[in-house]
Amino acid sequence: MDVRVGMGERVVSSLHVFRSLPGEPERDLAFEEEMLALAAGGGHCLFLYSWPRPALVLGHGQSEDDVDLAACRRAGVSVVRRLTGGTGVLHHDDLAVSLALPAAHPWARGIGDLYDRFLAVVRSALEQVGVRTERAVGPFPSRRSRSPICFEDAAPETLLVSGRKAVGSAQARRRRAVLVHASLLLNLNPGLYGAVFGVPVERIAASLAPLPALNRPAVVAALVAGFSSTLRLEAREGHVTRPR
Repeated sequence: MDVRVGMGERVVSSLHVFRSLPGEPERDLAFEEEMLALAAGGGHCLFLYSWPRPALVLGHGQSEDDVDLAACRRAGVSVVRRLTGGTGVLHHDDLAVSLALPAAHPWARGIGDLYDRFLAVVRSALEQVGVRTERAVGPFPSRRSRSPICFEDAAPETLLVSGRKAVGSAQARRRRAVLVHASLLLNLNPGLYGAVFGVPVERIAASLAPLPALNRPAVVAALVAGFSSTLRLEAREGHVTRPR
């Protein structure tokens, strides 16, 4: 996979924005690894992607025993794995946003601080299109007692709508770079969610809430503008070249 960020540009002064709308699960998750490599070299990268077909994304170390693989095959749900930790998310025409920064960046110095700064921009972007969210407050479940379903756990890195989880996030940290990303739940099919995780539909409906209907291009524009302004970096469009 080749990534072009613009020949002759000073990478450190720009926020390189990549879009995959619509995208492909395997390619987009692989690109997040490319983002970490760019950030390790001093780059600042923002990536927005969405998948029109359902895909179940497992956390980096999550067991496949947490899901019903046979149900996934019957429903045509691909199963992929992300580079960050946490638990499973069923993506289906939702919106994901990823940010990669050098490890020396002020935002990257602490796990909690990175979530705070990142989610503040996400919340602000949603508010600009009329969607109000709130940060989850404790007590939070321990790692050992966490649900295999990401959106069931209202952890500190969570945004809620009417008390139910609508935005979940996770991060990966390397020696020279960090990546934080979020999934914005825009669609919810409780029956499909319940089938792939092998749980009652009522359990899904009680814990998850899709964001209200919104103008997607406006949200994407607000996210790009918000991160560019907050990070004080000029947004530059980058290009992901698909492998031949």
